Amino acid sequence: MYNPFKKVTPGSLEAALEACNIANKQGYSEAKIYLKDLKKSIAQASEIITECIDGMTKYKINDKSLVDNIRTQLQTVQTEFEQSYFDTQASLRSKNKMSSYFNITLFGKTKAGKSTLMEILTHGDGSHMGKGGQRTTRDVRSYEWRGMSVTDVPGIDAYGGQEDDAKAEEAAIYADLILFMITAGQPEGSEADWMVKLKKMDKPILCVCNYKQSLGEGVDDFRLKRLLSNPQKLEERMNIGELVKQFNTFLNEQLPNEHVDFIITHLLAKFCSQQPEYASKKLELEKVSRFEHIEQSLINEVYTNGVLHRKKCYLSIIDAPLYQQMNQLFDFSSDAYSQFRMILDKVSIFSDWCETFNKNEKNNIVRTITKEYNKLRNSVPGFVEKHLEDDDVDNAWKTHCANFNTQYAIENSVNSTKNKLEEKVNDIFTELKAEMNFSFKWKVDNNLGNYQFINWKRGIKWASALGSAGLGIAAIALSSGPLGWAALGVTAIFGFFSWLCDSREDKLRERRKKLSSKINDGIDKEEQKAKDKISTWFDDNIVKQEEQISKRLSVVGRGMLSLSNGERQLALGYCKNHRDITKMIIANIFNAMGIFMNELDRIVCAARVPGRRIAIILEGRENLPLKISELSSRLGNNEEISIIKLDRSKSLEVQIVYLLKHFGFMIKPLIRKVNNDTQTVVYLFDQGYNQKDLDSLNLIQQIMNVHIILK
Repeated sequence: MYNPFKKVTPGSLEAALEACNIANKQGYSEAKIYLKDLKKSIAQASEIITECIDGMTKYKINDKSLVDNIRTQLQTVQTEFEQSYFDTQASLRSKNKMSSYFNITLFGKTKAGKSTLMEILTHGDGSHMGKGGQRTTRDVRSYEWRGMSVTDVPGIDAYGGQEDDAKAEEAAIYADLILFMITAGQPEGSEADWMVKLKKMDKPILCVCNYKQSLGEGVDDFRLKRLLSNPQKLEERMNIGELVKQFNTFLNEQLPNEHVDFIITHLLAKFCSQQPEYASKKLELEKVSRFEHIEQSLINEVYTNGVLHRKKCYLSIIDAPLYQQMNQLFDFSSDAYSQFRMILDKVSIFSDWCETFNKNEKNNIVRTITKEYNKLRNSVPGFVEKHLEDDDVDNAWKTHCANFNTQYAIENSVNSTKNKLEEKVNDIFTELKAEMNFSFKWKVDNNLGNYQFINWKRGIKWASALGSAGLGIAAIALSSGPLGWAALGVTAIFGFFSWLCDSREDKLRERRKKLSSKINDGIDKEEQKAKDKISTWFDDNIVKQEEQISKRLSVVGRGMLSLSNGERQLALGYCKNHRDITKMIIANIFNAMGIFMNELDRIVCAARVPGRRIAIILEGRENLPLKISELSSRLGNNEEISIIKLDRSKSLEVQIVYLLKHFGFMIKPLIRKVNNDTQTVVYLFDQGYNQKDLDSLNLIQQIMNVHIILK
């Protein structure tokens, strides 16, 4: 059984460090293989977006700026995808450049004792130790200790120390082992937050609690004498049991069932034991400091798991951000698809509305035309009687028509139609923008730190890309004249009447008949012309404008769909990459444990929630020849391990149902193929699952390489 305080001889440590150096080269080579897989996954996701960008030209809409807006945003996301590869590549190269030594990085709040520890390891004179409330370490500093590199970073969570936090976090990325330090007293929730962050980076961690008690001004100070007189009461005074309990309570809020233990030390006592003025108390100070426990824990961890940590550091540089981004990409894909559906629903609603609207409004305008021309018809008898014997009937008729404002009435009806459409479209666009901005979930994990790579606020831009309705409906000109005729041409008719008729009464009767007929025929013709013109105008303007609006919405919708598919594709690619890296981590552990590699061949895949859960999918009925507890401890975070025998010859649905039952879910999934049947989405009813349930669903998602969405 592994003993953390077992003595390791200098010779065995030297051999272990040499093995770590060899493992470093192997780890870098392994990581570069997975870096190529990462690049391939990004290229596949980018291709989906490229196809959408290339297809933008088919949307012939009258707003080029909209297409340009959507194209630019898709290109930005595409660039972000591709940049993640170069960022990871740069991190691997940086790690390889600083790989001469096994790296131990000190991590803790300001005044936790990190600088004191460094003084101890380097046998310093105390010049780098903090005085009271001052922040001693503002930069990353590294020192050599027993053939290893120990890195001191700025204290976390210092006032105004965001820059310090970033430096510490970046240094942690390249650490082979983290020494996490707190002080005795009341632990803070922010310390547990940082522990979670480091675990998400998949870092092996040793935890130290430093008891900070002043020893006074020399060997005769009563405070030193009090400590040395009863050193066994140190832990009692520290109330270590309550401290550990409180820290783990904070930790469990984010990582259920997680537990860490602390090595207890009094660093100041160890530092004083190295100073000449305390030579007479050297052995007593060393004993009360318990510093030997820290040294042996560090050395034994390197001796026992150093090779694994060395390789895993390279793999984690790829896998830790990849895993976090995978989950966020799945979430963002769901959000983008929801917004695509939202837009699609609006297009459908608008289309149905347009069908009714067009029919009703056409009829309304036609009825207005009929009504207005009927007013003219009704006025014909009176006009004829009044102007029956006039020589200039044409001008009289023009004047008569002007009094009715027929064209004005028709144009008012047309404008009413235009206004109704504009109001409807503006309502749709306003509602849609509000709904998109409201519905977009900004699931930014504040514990991701340097792993963030997505433009989290792009959703606002998607909504704003809709702009306004952009209506540009043309005005209608019914005719060149008041109603379309310049003259009735009745003067010549009257002359003909005079020649034809014998009596005045007969002449007037014939005139009345012919004039009335002529005017009514003109009204009929102009009414029909007006209706024809209105019909053409309606189709060329109202209907086409509606089509443009639908196309406008569709452009944004297709952009959102492309984004959803691209994000899901990248997430699925990352999912496969994560499974492959997890299997490689297990292979390295098998090698360290002396398990034959043919046993590894039986592992179909391995899914993992780093720091919490792992699921190993086996082929065959035999169990693996290993102790689950040892495998868990080797992973570094005492992860809960499930070994599942899954029949991969069964259908996708059967396998998913089996896994759901295995993890305790009695629920029927709805499975859909999307993106031309290249992606699989699994919908499950959301029953308010706890974190353990969500972790189980995450494992199933990884095992089957599907996208699970809770509805």
